[in-house]
Amino acid sequence: MDTIPLKKLRIIGILILYAVPCILSLASAHILENQNHLQGITTVDDEGDGDYTSIKEALNNANSGDTIEVYSGTYYEHDIDVMKEGITLQGISHELGNGVDTGKPIIDGEGKEKVFFIKVSNIIIDGFNIHNDGPGSYNIISIATESNNCTIINNNLSNSVMSILYVCGYNIKILNNTINHSYIRFGISLDEHSRNCLISGNTISNAKSGVLLWDSNNHIIVGNRISMCSRSGIDVSGDNNNIIGNHIENNIVGIDMGGFNNHVKRNNFIKNNIHMRFIYGSFTSIKQRLTNRWYGNYWGRPRLLPYPVPGGIFLIPTIQFDWRPALIPYDI
Repeated sequence: MDTIPLKKLRIIGILILYAVPCILSLASAHILENQNHLQGITTVDDEGDGDYTSIKEALNNANSGDTIEVYSGTYYEHDIDVMKEGITLQGISHELGNGVDTGKPIIDGEGKEKVFFIKVSNIIIDGFNIHNDGPGSYNIISIATESNNCTIINNNLSNSVMSILYVCGYNIKILNNTINHSYIRFGISLDEHSRNCLISGNTISNAKSGVLLWDSNNHIIVGNRISMCSRSGIDVSGDNNNIIGNHIENNIVGIDMGGFNNHVKRNNFIKNNIHMRFIYGSFTSIKQRLTNRWYGNYWGRPRLLPYPVPGGIFLIPTIQFDWRPALIPYDI
């Protein structure tokens, strides 16, 4: 019987040693890919190492409830419509495969229209750096009236002609974002249709108003830092809102107050031209308007006496009071 020479056996052994890891690696990648698809995970990478190179294309091909992982890189996209419920857009701060990109994925809207328009519920956008420089830009993220229970979290959102975030939906959470440079409008605008939103932990600067409540009710604004706004840090014309524990500094007006039954407590007001004022425009609603309350706020320096909040009722000057102002600023 013929036998295989020892030299050939050695060569075969070496080939097997090299081939087995490659086969295992390919099998592992195939298993991971199948597992991702079973779990509804789609990958986007600008250098071609994912399922798609475009966020818009990934969204168009996603199913409701999918997670789209967008890896570090730069994506030149605008008018991205989110139209399938329960999608999570997750920014990943490292490369998927080849390349040297690091940090939150960048979405550059190139100054054209809006970047995202959310038209459905239960959407999460987490971990992106989104900007839209240019005269043709609109909002960076718009959330439609029919869109509820959406979360915008851990993003850097900057440079838009209009509002950075324009919200019409219910139960929207805007958490731990950096929001700046809305050139002629607002950092966050909650319009008359929005209700029960939570705005918390954001740093907002360089807008006409940092947060606008436009006939908008039942919101909680807590733990934000708002500065360098050319009109007001927070502009309130709605009802039943709680503004608690915010740091409001270097704005023309810290808070402009309208509406009724709004509570402003334990905030820091520092170096604003006017810390706070109110304007109530109707004699018939004086009783309702006087349900607004401000208490326990820090008004620029330690104060032992009640702090007078100036305002007017139908052009008649009047004053309300924070009866127990804080002696030291809060740690926010």
